[in-house]
Formats: sequence, structure tokens, C-alpha cells
Amino acid sequence: MSTRPSTYPAQPERLGLAVIAASGVPLLLLDDDFVVIAASRSFGAVFDLDMAQVTGRSLAALGSGEWGSDHLRLLLAAVMAGEAPLRRHEINLLPKGSPNRRLSLDAEALGDVEGRGGCLLLTITDLTGIRAHERQERLWHEDKDVLLQELQHRTANSLQIISSVLMQSARRIEAPEMRGHLEDAHHRILAVAAVQSHLAATRTGEVRLRAYLTTLCRGIAASMIQDPAQLSLQVDVDDSVADADGAMSIGLIATELVINALKHAFPDRRPGRITVRYRTTVTGWTLQVADNGIGMGSSTSLSSPGLGTGIVEALARKLQARVLIAFGGPGTSISITH
Repeated sequence: MSTRPSTYPAQPERLGLAVIAASGVPLLLLDDDFVVIAASRSFGAVFDLDMAQVTGRSLAALGSGEWGSDHLRLLLAAVMAGEAPLRRHEINLLPKGSPNRRLSLDAEALGDVEGRGGCLLLTITDLTGIRAHERQERLWHEDKDVLLQELQHRTANSLQIISSVLMQSARRIEAPEMRGHLEDAHHRILAVAAVQSHLAATRTGEVRLRAYLTTLCRGIAASMIQDPAQLSLQVDVDDSVADADGAMSIGLIATELVINALKHAFPDRRPGRITVRYRTTVTGWTLQVADNGIGMGSSTSLSSPGLGTGIVEALARKLQARVLIAFGGPGTSISITH
């Protein structure tokens, strides 16, 4: 077998210096006085430096002196002294007369190179464009959040105006059935408006159910309960949150069940109490509306005429939840369980 003469340089160190010079990543090889032994051509291209003015010069003398900061010198001195290599350490480069740059540095101490003693390899990544893009994207998201909150706020205001118009119309109508329909529509719109109001107050896109259901029930009580000392509406909700769509469905269900209890559970102005409860467990959640009124017969179902609960059934299906009615002992309890 024939052999060909080696074409590699006689000294491996020179091959290493040639590799550094050809690197597409900005590299500097520094001696223990931080004088540049070798530099990649990409270093000169990225930082607009004449390569003839880089090799053999002190790091601090490069450019307009921006490479000579005390912070950078202390970092490199620590690595040269035997401390852990520098990995992805970010610094600001502040050249005179040019825009500042954000750099990521990797530095590692090497052995002797061409009899120069200890050396250090410095790898530089320019993050300026990346950080500017991230900053612009962050500002864009912040502007988007502000616009979305403003939209939700205006939507809530518009819905509240519509609900007020409905209530004013209801007061002018003498037919009890028609007036009742308008009042129910008023409360349903308020349930949607309350979701928008709570969303406008947060950037998470989530609704805190305790505050939401409390606001909802307070509005229903103010318009439908003439004597709070005789008939009370209480809210008992844990710290659960829900997304906008889920919260709206839960609020509409609670609205329907509370209105139904106020209309049918306490005839002849009898005193009583309605409680709205919501609990989240490891397996799901339960919304319960319970009263201590006259109760319902065991043959009654949510689909019976007069209860107006087709909305409840439809929303429960949407939430993949079951509707359970508890009969017996005083009053009625209706639970929506997921």
C-alpha cells in the first residue's frame, strides 16, 4: 500500500490558528495579558474591525475601547485564573459613536499555544437583533392586551346599556308574562356583561368565579328581591377560575336557576334563602343552586314548561356536565356537575 506525504502543517498549533481564522463564529484567542493571538475573520466582519488592526493588539485597544471594560476584564481574568469557564454570559458592548450591542460570551482557558503560556478562547455571539426582536414582540403583545381590555370594557358597557333599556321597557309593560320575559333577558345580558367586565380587569384571560358570581347575584338580588331581610341570596364560591367561555356558561346557568327559584320557590312572599355554591375538586367541579322554599314534586324535571331551563340543559351539555335535582326536605337543590 502506497502512502502519500502529509499535507498538514508541521506544527499543530498553526492548524489551530488557521481553524480559528476561518471560523464563521466570532472567536478571539487571547494570551494571559489579553493580547489577541488570533481572531476569526467573522469577528472583524461582525464588529466592523480591520483584521490587520486586531491580531497582536490588546483586547482593550480594539475599536474605540469598548472591549476594555472593567467588567469584561474581571470576567476573563477569573477564567484565566482557573475558575469555571464562562457560559452564555450576557454583557452590553458600548462603542463610541455606534449603537450599543448585546453580546453573549463563552470563555475557556487553554494550555500553552506556541510558547505563549496560558491562553483563553473567547467566543462571541451578537444578540442585539434577537433582543430587539424580543423587545418589539413584547411591546406588541402589551399593546394587543391593552386593546383587548379596552374592547372588553366597551363591550361590557354596551351590554349594560342594552340591559338597562330592556329593564326600562319591562317597567312600562303591564302584561306580567311579557314583562317577565324582558326582565329575564335583562339578567341574561348582565351575566354576559359581567364576564366582559372581569376580563377587562385582568390580562390572564381567566375569570375569578367568586367575584364574578358575587357580582352577578348582587345584580339579580337588587332588581328582584324587594326585602333582603325576608329573602336572601348568598354566594359560596372557592378560589376557582375559568376561561371566558366557561365562566359565561356557568354564569348563565346560575342566573337561570336563581331567577327560577325567586319566581317559584317562595310564593305569597314567604321568607327564605337561596345559596349559589361552586367547588372545584381533583375530579371536576360542581355548581349548585339550593333554596329552602316549597320544593318541587318528584315528577318535575328541568324540561318542564314554566321553569325556563332549556338554557340550563343546553349549557350543561356544552360544558359536558350533568344536571342533578335533589328532592325532599325543605326546598330544592339543583347541581351542575362536571
